[in-house]
Amino acid sequence: MRRDLRMEQILDAGAQVLAERGIHGCTMRDVAERAEASPANLYRYVQGKEELLYLVTERVLERAIRSAEAALAVRGGREQLKSYVTDHIRRVLAFPAEARLLQESTDALPDHLRRRLEKRRQVYLDLAADIVEGAVRQKGTRRPTILRYVQLLLGMADRVALDAALQTPQPRPDRLAAPVLELFHGGIHRKPASRKRS
Repeated sequence: MRRDLRMEQILDAGAQVLAERGIHGCTMRDVAERAEASPANLYRYVQGKEELLYLVTERVLERAIRSAEAALAVRGGREQLKSYVTDHIRRVLAFPAEARLLQESTDALPDHLRRRLEKRRQVYLDLAADIVEGAVRQKGTRRPTILRYVQLLLGMADRVALDAALQTPQPRPDRLAAPVLELFHGGIHRKPASRKRS
């Protein structure tokens, strides 16, 4: 139990340093200092900054997958979407460094680790697409379009949550989710304006 708690502290510290400095600017000494550990002790938990980036990103994706699975268990497409966006914003408010880090590239990782993360990311995106597809209910909407909707939705939710993460006290996640959902639903269901030729 104690080892697990220490590992969580190291991952928290690693996420903060990686988000602030990137993989190339991050040193294990910086992470050790932020985690209030000696560099030698840090290496008992992670072998280097590539493994640290992998472990932090994997943790973020696993949390996101669990959240999406929980949202899919909610009854009704719009309620699923509301649950999904609200919990996404809650996670970003709780872990802003991880949210920023997830937007970064994993190109610095060895191929086998990058492929593992890409598989988990795809699982998450597929779950998110199922949620969005259930809420949008537009017949004939192709999966690539739904995935673009997911990216737009997450972009809006991330921007709102990352801005709010700097506020004291932080607004409630459901209040932050409401305008995101309103804009998303309004934009998706709006009919495109007809183009007039001049």
